[in-house]
Amino acid sequence: MSDNVTKNQNQFYLGRQDKRGFIPFRALIRMIRKFQIKSFFNQSATFSKNSLSLTGFTLIELLVVIAIIGLLASVVLVSLNGARAKARDAKRKADFSQIQKALLLYHDKRGSFPINRNPCCGYPDTSPDFLKELVDDGFLAKTPNSGNPNNPYYYYDYGAGNGIGAIIVTTLETVPPSTTGEQPSCRPWTPAANWCDQSSNNYYCLCNPY
Repeated sequence: MSDNVTKNQNQFYLGRQDKRGFIPFRALIRMIRKFQIKSFFNQSATFSKNSLSLTGFTLIELLVVIAIIGLLASVVLVSLNGARAKARDAKRKADFSQIQKALLLYHDKRGSFPINRNPCCGYPDTSPDFLKELVDDGFLAKTPNSGNPNNPYYYYDYGAGNGIGAIIVTTLETVPPSTTGEQPSCRPWTPAANWCDQSSNNYYCLCNPY
């Protein structure tokens, strides 16, 4: 129907020729406009069909996307775990710095270090009376604690007459094993002789000689 109307209109415009056989300018403009509008709608319909045909994903494409997302998630998780381990090590070092200062202040006041509550070996921060003397004398606000029962803080007093004195010990997670330890760690024993020895390990030890 519309094509017949357009055809009749074109014949009408063509019939309106001047004496020289030329189509009037206005009629020619109307014909061009109608042709452009019709072409535009035809192109739009074709573009819409092509767009709809391109919106789907194949199974392989979906599997590739899922694999990439899983890989990125793994990288982020590893980085996050590494950052948490570094934060825990930083806390251990900060705690040991405060404990060492408190031990020195206690020694200045008492002339000795806190007693060994476990005479055979170092006693851990999981004990309720761990370094309570430092808290009782006001040198620490609370009993120090690593927050990890599998990697606690240890204390032992080796007494006077050696370069060790009172020692506090823990292990670090993110430093590579070494024979000297993370500074200012001390390694007073020969390899395989004791904890904090000069074999390659992750011990972090602070000695406090008398």
